[in-house]
Amino acid sequence: MLRTRVITSFIVIPLILGSVYVGELVFFMAVMLALLIGGWEFFQMVRNVGHRPTAPVGLGLIAALTANAYLRWGWEHEILVGAVVLSLVLALFWHEEGWLASWALTIGGALYVGGLGSYFILVRELNGGLVWTILAIVTVWATDGGAYIVGTTMGRRAFFPSISPKKTWEGAIGGWVAATLATSAFAWVFGLPLLPFGALGFGLGLAATFGDLAESLLKRQSGVKDSGTIMPGHGGILDRMDSLLFAAVFIYYYVILVLLR
Repeated sequence: MLRTRVITSFIVIPLILGSVYVGELVFFMAVMLALLIGGWEFFQMVRNVGHRPTAPVGLGLIAALTANAYLRWGWEHEILVGAVVLSLVLALFWHEEGWLASWALTIGGALYVGGLGSYFILVRELNGGLVWTILAIVTVWATDGGAYIVGTTMGRRAFFPSISPKKTWEGAIGGWVAATLATSAFAWVFGLPLLPFGALGFGLGLAATFGDLAESLLKRQSGVKDSGTIMPGHGGILDRMDSLLFAAVFIYYYVILVLLR
């Protein structure tokens, strides 16, 4: 399993960083593909426990939110209202017992994946977007690595045991420290103020941790171990994006409200 995970990482990581570096249409298409796959995985997960989300509507909403971020339409409200109206009209003709939960999961799942995921586009298009995007990705990886190393070697006290029994407070704190050190090191190398960048790292660490826990809760509720199987050794796309979804939102607002003011 470890060998499979490493091989997959060696293939996927250059693709991710390469698309971020090229930016523009390449990055947009990469994000769009990842979010559509992640959305499909979400809808398949909830089908596992008997719900019947309207996947075409949900995937269409994900695509529209992502395109809206890239093309800067500013139509977030109209897109969401259109999806709600369309899904309810369809329910008038095709519905079954328990359809309300399935309808809510259609809209909620699309907002979870597409609403949060579209922030990848917004971050990349900021002034210095290449740096912010890579910094967010690397800091999330540092969080995961720090949490794993500290958790497996020193972990004793359970952290949200009802959601993810293997996670510990020691591992979580190790991840936050690693994230803070990562952004602080970046600031030190480039002669930037340490305090705001250290706070950025800590915030990204928190966002990554709770993003991971949120998806763990979704998987537990759906009775699945992984969101999918598209990434051998890692699970699904959503399993790899969960931390980044929350982190993208955090870094976008932190940058525009704190670092670029």
